[in-house]
Amino acid sequence: MRLIARFEYDGTDYSGWQIQPGDTTVQGEIEKALYSLCRRHVAVTGAGRTDAGVHAASMPAHFDIAPGEYSRIQNGLNTMLPSDISCLSVQQVDDDFHARFHAVSRSYVYSIGTGRHPLNSRFEFQPGIDNLDIEAMKKAVKYSSGYNNWRGFAKEGGGNTTWDMTVSKVSVVENIRGWTLAITANRFLRGVVRIWSGTIFRIGAGRIPPEAVRSILETTDKRLAGPSLPACGLILTEVRYPHEI
Repeated sequence: MRLIARFEYDGTDYSGWQIQPGDTTVQGEIEKALYSLCRRHVAVTGAGRTDAGVHAASMPAHFDIAPGEYSRIQNGLNTMLPSDISCLSVQQVDDDFHARFHAVSRSYVYSIGTGRHPLNSRFEFQPGIDNLDIEAMKKAVKYSSGYNNWRGFAKEGGGNTTWDMTVSKVSVVENIRGWTLAITANRFLRGVVRIWSGTIFRIGAGRIPPEAVRSILETTDKRLAGPSLPACGLILTEVRYPHEI
């Protein structure tokens, strides 16, 4: 039988989601926990691949088990996982369900904090500034909506056959702790959210105009884009499917 589980994790001490030889990864820790419960290897397939240091509020993943192992996993998975990984839910799905290929949208937030606050430093970028031009940032993010070629914001490599993304929601808000960028799309290219966030940050700091976002999407010229911001500020918040799971 096939299960879908949703995981929350603090990615600070991990080399990303995907298993890599010699590195500690989120997927690797989940598979180790399942091995302890099932006494055999259980392959886990996530809805995406977060980079080293990136967090998730809800990362769906599917895996196959024997029917007799279901209650053991429901009751025991969290007891076998490290304290910085938690299984939020687990349930049965159709045998042909795929956590990655059946997803219709993914949502991320990137947090930029004001000042220096050690208690928040694992989950936000703290550039040591107290003021950004929120109106310029709002103008810039509006250029990001719709169907576009995002090559100018993406890292090269990764075997992409297309650089297109359809962004359905995008926003930037200012709050007492700083600024939060949010973006939802059908798919995300490698590194795109952190480079896009770095560009919006540079716009807020007055280093480039809001129209730079439009220019990057039109020309795919990476020289116009901002830096890739640190992984600590990025959180995968939601993955959605055609039908509620």
